[in-house]
Amino acid sequence: MQVSFGENPTLSPPTLRGRSCVAWFMTLSNYIESDLRQRLRAGGEPPCKLTLAGLSGFYRVSPMPVRRAVRALVAERLLHQGENGRLEVNGKPPAAKRARSRAVGVEPPRDWVRVIAADVIRTSLCGRAEPLRLAATADRYGIGRTLVHRVFHRLAGAGLLDHTPRCGWRVHPFREADLDAYLEVRELLELRAVDLARPRLEPAALRRLLDQNRPGDCSTPTRFDNGLHRYWIDQSGNRYIRGFFDRYGAYFAALLDYAAIGEPLLGELAAQHRAILEALLRKQWRQAREVLVRDIRRLRPILKDTIQRLDAGGGDAG
Repeated sequence: MQVSFGENPTLSPPTLRGRSCVAWFMTLSNYIESDLRQRLRAGGEPPCKLTLAGLSGFYRVSPMPVRRAVRALVAERLLHQGENGRLEVNGKPPAAKRARSRAVGVEPPRDWVRVIAADVIRTSLCGRAEPLRLAATADRYGIGRTLVHRVFHRLAGAGLLDHTPRCGWRVHPFREADLDAYLEVRELLELRAVDLARPRLEPAALRRLLDQNRPGDCSTPTRFDNGLHRYWIDQSGNRYIRGFFDRYGAYFAALLDYAAIGEPLLGELAAQHRAILEALLRKQWRQAREVLVRDIRRLRPILKDTIQRLDAGGGDAG
């Protein structure tokens, strides 16, 4: 199952500064290097096309940590880089290191933004505005207060935490009335965004989004990508429409990202997305708007079902 909730870039790996940024990329680089090394020494095929773009896409990172990992593997002679920059797998790994090919699976570095966000979202969906302390949170997860502070700032940017200067941090509680008000405004603004974006909708981009949304069958998993909404919001050219979704959409996108959506519902949503995109490609504007409204309103029962499962499971949506 391939799922991408494309509205929520705020929960991607943390953007840090200075030494912390270098440390983060070194950790990612070490993971990529170790994972590729194990695959190559075991005699397996590379997991994707051996290019910076291919590896960045596979590991879902920027090219920077990939470059570091590739340089290390070229130095080990596990990879060969030609004069034109093309990467190839060496025929045999170096003999002195071949004995270590039975290494255990490599674990990726822990993304503390996602780990802490999941706990915050559970608390939010339960409607609790719990206060959070830096020291207590650092002790709970066994990490430093500086890292916790950065994570809190990112979650506040996504609307998951409320921050009051000199008073601290508090989980932003989910309220049905807020969801209803958000969906009402979102529907109006997103329909307007589609109308404004019409002259700038690119058939190639729409077909690419269409390919990223495919209901599965017995032999093929569902492919689901939610990035189509952001596409026409950006193409609308209206900074105030973009501002609304930047400011308020991230919170509800994070809740949707967290919701445990099963295969049947995921297939239904992918089919709904395809209906919108196919109508846009045919320039059937009214039909596209009608299906888009159904897609937007589907968020409410999805979140209600998630909350009911949280209540039934004592706080666990899984």
